[in-house]
Amino acid sequence: MGLIWKLDHSTSPFEEVEGGVAEYEVHSTESPALSSDDIYQDLAENLELAISKFNQNVNDASRFFLIHWEPLASTLTLSVTDDQRENDSRVVVRCHFTALEKQLQESEYESDSEKQAALGMFSEDLHFWCKEFLSTDQGFSQFSLIALFTDSTRDRAVIL
Repeated sequence: MGLIWKLDHSTSPFEEVEGGVAEYEVHSTESPALSSDDIYQDLAENLELAISKFNQNVNDASRFFLIHWEPLASTLTLSVTDDQRENDSRVVVRCHFTALEKQLQESEYESDSEKQAALGMFSEDLHFWCKEFLSTDQGFSQFSLIALFTDSTRDRAVIL
């Protein structure tokens, strides 16, 4: 499929800002993927880009490769972070799965718990795909980073 990347500068790894002092380079894209195969392909492209930036991102304080999935916004953020998960690397990769977000918002669920279950099932799929990709990626294995995945807060991240 091939995603189209945009480079933004931000004072936060999670939001773009206009003007001001930029501390982060945010490589962002939007994915129109809806099928599992297309989502996996775009996920792999995001992971490959993030891993290709490890030489710029990894330093003595680096401990984790954080995969942060925001289910309600259908947004994936990839960064290298420290022991406390407080200081992210300068280069961050972010992907907004626009079609997936639209599909999830427009789907009719009988209850909020049914919607949460659907979001949870997709998060589990994403968790599995990330683990599968990283377990065989040569670039990732060259660095002594621990891969973490979260679909909530950083302190609730789990090891892949």
